Amino acid sequence: LTTVKKLRGLLDAEAGDKILDSMLATAASTGDVNLSAYANSMNLEVFVFFQQWKEAIELVEKAGDVRLFIVSTYTATRYTLLEALTHLKAAQLASGWKKRQ
Repeated sequence: LTTVKKLRGLLDAEAGDKILDSMLATAASTGDVNLSAYANSMNLEVFVFFQQWKEAIELVEKAGDVRLFIVSTYTATRYTLLEALTHLKAAQLASGWKKRQ
């Protein structure tokens, strides 16, 4: 929903980030690992959709193995694809950096 609102110009970037950050804070305060996993999954999806690769790779590294806590097979598969795409793009960016040196 935040992605659609960002695309339509109804929601600025900071407001969408605050919503996801508040979900992560709630998950941390209550100890709900499932909510944390789903919030990280949604956040990764937004980063990949807007091609924010540095933020996406930081999230993947910080979140750890989210698939352990995702119950739905569809969501776990989607997260795996997004994570793989993030790693591929990070590798492409790194190899381009090495070529420029």
